[in-house]
Amino acid sequence: MKRLDRYIVQALVGALGFFVLVFTGVIWLTQAVRLVDTVIASGQGARVFLEFSTLVLPQVFVIVLPLSGMGASLYALNRLHTDSELVVMMGAGYGPPAMLKPVAIFGLMIGLAMLLVMTVLVPRSSAILSERTQAIRSDLANALIVERQFLHPADGLTLFITDTGRTGEMAGIFLNDQRDPARPVTYSAKKALLLREGDEARLVMLEGVALAPGSTPTQLTSVRFDQFVFDLSDLLKEQGSRVKRPSEYSVRKLLDPTPEMLSGGRYSLGDYLTEGHYKLAMPLLAMINPLIALVTLLAGGFRRSGFGRRVVVAVGVGTLLVVLLFVARGRVPSAPSLWPLIYLPAALGAIYVAVLTLRLSRTRVPRSATA
Repeated sequence: MKRLDRYIVQALVGALGFFVLVFTGVIWLTQAVRLVDTVIASGQGARVFLEFSTLVLPQVFVIVLPLSGMGASLYALNRLHTDSELVVMMGAGYGPPAMLKPVAIFGLMIGLAMLLVMTVLVPRSSAILSERTQAIRSDLANALIVERQFLHPADGLTLFITDTGRTGEMAGIFLNDQRDPARPVTYSAKKALLLREGDEARLVMLEGVALAPGSTPTQLTSVRFDQFVFDLSDLLKEQGSRVKRPSEYSVRKLLDPTPEMLSGGRYSLGDYLTEGHYKLAMPLLAMINPLIALVTLLAGGFRRSGFGRRVVVAVGVGTLLVVLLFVARGRVPSAPSLWPLIYLPAALGAIYVAVLTLRLSRTRVPRSATA
């Protein structure tokens, strides 16, 4: 690699580190809200939250790397123009087509990183995260015995516990059951115990009262009890055996699903093919983005006022290609034979780069910036 090529690559990589850090922080915060809900609802602590945060990072990088590649390219190339370095390079005979080499090397680095993330890290982290989430939710003791928090272990079920003891005893119980909208029931008890044996789980409430609507809207039925057993076995049945999502499989299995994968009934052949080709098409698009930024910035020549408008155009082109990719991704599951559409955005991006590169190679670049 020539020294000038190495200099441009180093400028791009330096800018990439900044954008990765910024975008990772912003996008991770959006994921952290969901993680906090899962951790709090299951009664877990900070250690589990940190574990889940680490496992969700590969999914964050799927979004961060393409954005950072485009942002780093636009920032670094615009800075080289602002510092008049691009003008000097052009004056020394280093034409726009020659600049494609270092930017292509940078794009290849982004593409390989995306390929590693999507084909190796995401499947493994997604599988571990799903298994850990299911294990935590299936632990009723941790999920239900949490002090002074309104918990929702199932749709229509709300539980509040005032105090808990080390032996598993609970005091100050409030339980609202609206799973049957026609007859909601509210329970309150002084004490309670959680009993579990095999696939059966029961909440034994002591010294309490059950409230339910009467025969008319203005009536309320009240029943006092010394002991009442509330069946929670349905919560265990809902856990069942977990069906792996397409994102948890390798590309080879996604492109050639086994009969066991298809027999689950939850995901179709189109779902698996879509995910498999998406894992290959997304790195290609991420690799082309830096080249789109370069040819767009140089297409209109140099101006002292900078590349402001062309930055907007480059971002618009990159955004349009990503939108087309997601449109194709949403269409293929119902029509698996249309899987080549997933590669269409990357092909259009390559054509865009080729056309503008050909135009730049035929244009004589001035040795000084134009007004």
